[in-house]
Order: sequence, then structure tokens, then C-alpha cells
Amino acid sequence: MDDTNSVCTNVVKSISIDSTFMDISPGGGMNESKRHWSNADARSLLLGEFHNYFGGSYHTYQESEWYVWFLGNPTRYAMFFLFLEKYGKGEMVSYTDLTLTKKIGQVNLKIDSIKSTVRDALELDYIKAFKSDDDGRVTLYDLNTEIVQEIADYCFCMRRNRMMESAKYIHTDTTLKVSKELNNAITKDSMLDALSSIVDHTNKAVEAKIGKKKKRNLSSVSKKKSVK
Repeated sequence: MDDTNSVCTNVVKSISIDSTFMDISPGGGMNESKRHWSNADARSLLLGEFHNYFGGSYHTYQESEWYVWFLGNPTRYAMFFLFLEKYGKGEMVSYTDLTLTKKIGQVNLKIDSIKSTVRDALELDYIKAFKSDDDGRVTLYDLNTEIVQEIADYCFCMRRNRMMESAKYIHTDTTLKVSKELNNAITKDSMLDALSSIVDHTNKAVEAKIGKKKKRNLSSVSKKKSVK
């Protein structure tokens, strides 16, 4: 897992998922919204969310057995993303992790459901079981490395599709109010380093595609409290 950890370190840099969403929602749970959307704003947001959902179908694993199995059921769906998180961090999944996992509606997974799902995943060879080095009585679980390559490519497709949809939405499908609210969210301190990195990478990509002379240069984001 050393290579996985090094990749995560390079990608995450100074921004973490926790700090990003804590800025938006202190305490880890979304507070009751005080925003009011006009009908035009609502149309924009609903259509954008549909495009995001539709874009999620643009990958080559729609009929892959692991994809259908994991994402075709609320319990397995929640467990799938737990395994993604743990694999990405170079960790294994414990029974305690599973009992703390919530499915839609913030409902904890039921113990019987966890046991049967883990048993099925082991039989289907989607996950592997290991004894803990620290305590031989403890069993840990990890994704089967034979399907990790496909899962990683699926994750790339999702990342690419979200990036393309977000860029198109901001460019053509949003409204002034939605744009303002999004700007307020992405200019939080925890996001500024990430935004600057995106700008730098975009400049390089555009320059490589159309040439330096034709490119409109983008400026990096200054990390100051006064950013508007």
C-alpha cells in the first residue's frame, strides 16, 4: 500500500476532505438551509443534478458483476464507499467500521445485514479477510486486488465526469444567485490551495492543447481573507 499512500499524499496536499466539508457544514451534519431559490434557480439546480446523475453512467463497468452487486443495494452501496475510503487511506475495514457506517437516511447498517453482506462478498471474492497483526482475534477486510484496477478506473471515470459536468454547469447552466452561492463555498480557506492547483494544471493543459500564444492565462488564487 506504500504507493497508494504516496499518491494520496500528493493529491491531498494541504486540503483534506474533512476540512473542506467542515467549512460548509460545521459539526459534520448539514444545518437547516436558509437559502431561498427562485423557480429559475431551482430549474438550474435540478437540471444540473440530473446532468451529474446522467454523467455517472458514462463508464464501461455498467454490467460488471462487482459494480452491479455493490451499487445495486443500499447496504452494499454504503459498504462499497467505506472500502473505497479505507483502501485509499491504506487501511483495512474493521467490523467496528462497518457498524458505524450509515446508509441513506443516516441509518446505521444492521448487524445481521453486515454479517450476511460480508459473507456474500467473501464468497464472491470481491473482498478478502485477514487477521490483524496487533490482535489475532480481530478480522480485517480489504478489497480483492484483482478488481482494484477496474474500480480505480471506474473512480477515474466518475472524477472526470463530475469535473466536466461542473465546468459546463458553471459556464452555461447556472444563474447569478447560484453562482454567488457557489463562489462563497469554494473561496473558503480550505479550498484556496486546491483552486490554485486547478488553475495551474488548467493553464498547462490549455497551453499544451492550443499553444501559448492563443491561451488566455488564468491567475492563481491568492489565499487571503479578503477574497471576494
